[in-house]
Amino acid sequence: MTHNSLHDLLNITDIWQQLSNTNKPIVLYGMGDGADKILNVCQKKNITINGVFASDEFVRGQSFRGFTVKKYSDIKNELGEMVILVSFATSLKNVLERIYTLNSTDELYAPDVPVFGEGVFDSEFFNKNFEKFNSVYNLLHDCVSKKTYYNIIKYKLTGKIDLLSNCETNVVESYNNIIKPETKSVYVDIGAYNGDTINEYVSYAGKDISVYAFEPDAKNFVKLSENIKKLDLSSIKLYNIAAWDKKEDLIFYSRSGRNSAHTTSHATSKAKIITADRVDSYIDEKVDYINIDAEGSDLQALIGLEKVICNFKPTISCAVYHRNQDMFEIPLYLASKYDSFEMYIRHFPYIPAWDTNIYIKRSIN
Repeated sequence: MTHNSLHDLLNITDIWQQLSNTNKPIVLYGMGDGADKILNVCQKKNITINGVFASDEFVRGQSFRGFTVKKYSDIKNELGEMVILVSFATSLKNVLERIYTLNSTDELYAPDVPVFGEGVFDSEFFNKNFEKFNSVYNLLHDCVSKKTYYNIIKYKLTGKIDLLSNCETNVVESYNNIIKPETKSVYVDIGAYNGDTINEYVSYAGKDISVYAFEPDAKNFVKLSENIKKLDLSSIKLYNIAAWDKKEDLIFYSRSGRNSAHTTSHATSKAKIITADRVDSYIDEKVDYINIDAEGSDLQALIGLEKVICNFKPTISCAVYHRNQDMFEIPLYLASKYDSFEMYIRHFPYIPAWDTNIYIKRSIN
C-alpha cells in the first residue's frame, strides 16, 4: 500500500481561509461550548456568521449569542445555499448519520477547535511544527496508523468530515491487534470516569486482574466505586486524585461528566480544590497496561508515570485530541522512553476528531 506524505499538507487551504473566501452565508449547527469557541475564532478572523440552527427536537425559540436558534428547514428556506459548521461533538450513531446526510446535501465542515488550550490547528500551526508531525508519522508501525495520522491532520486543517469516517476503526480491533490483554495483568486507568473503560478491559482480560484507577471528580468517583464493586475483581485500588507531574493542589472544574478537568473553566462548572499527584508514587508492582484520558492533562499524567514506564515498559493508550500539540508532543514523549517499540494511532467514530488515541508497546522483535 502506498502512503500519502505529510508534505502534501504543507500548502493546503485550511478551513479558516476557505470560510474567509466563501460567498455563501455561514451558519452554525449546534449551541454550547463548541459553538462558543467556533464563533470566537470566526470573530477574530472577521468571518461573518449568518445564523444558528439545531436539531428539530432541540429548537424551542431559544437564543444563542444574539441569534434565534432555528430549525434546519427554516434556515435553509431563508438562506438557500449555505455553509454549515458543525459546532458540537458526538459519537451517537443516529446523530453521526444525520450529520453525514447533511454533508451530502450541503457544504459542511466540522471545525477543529481544541478541547483545552488556545489557538487553532491551522496551516500556520501545522507548518511551524511540521518536522515534529513528520517525526511521529515516521515512527508509526502499520498502514492503518499512517493513514489515520494523515487523515486526522488533514481533517483538522480542512474540517472535512469524510476524512474521519475514512479512517475509523473500533475498540475491538485495538484490543485484538494492539493491546492484547492477558489474564492476571495489572491495569492502570487514568481518568477512570465511572468505570466504563475498566469494564471494557475486563471483558477482554477477565476478572483475575489488578486495577489501579484514578479519578479526580468526586461525583464520578462515587459512581466508579459503586460500579467497580460489581465487577468482583481480584485486586482494586481506587484514588480520588488527579494524575499530575508533581504533588500539589489544583483548581478543578467539576461537571460530573467525562469532561471534568482542572484546565478549563466552563459556564456551568464549579471550581473546587483537589489533590493532584504523580501516579508512579502509588504503584510498586509491574504494570502491563495503562489507559490515559486525562482531559488536557495527558502529558503531565505521563510525566508522573515516568518511573513505571521506564521500569516496566507497559503497553500504553493515551488520548491525543485534547490540545493542538498533543498529536506530536505525546507520541514523541512516549517514544523517548522506549528503546524498542511499536507505535500505533487509532480513531473511533466521533465528530470532531475526538476519541483519537496513540498506542505504544514494547517491541517483541
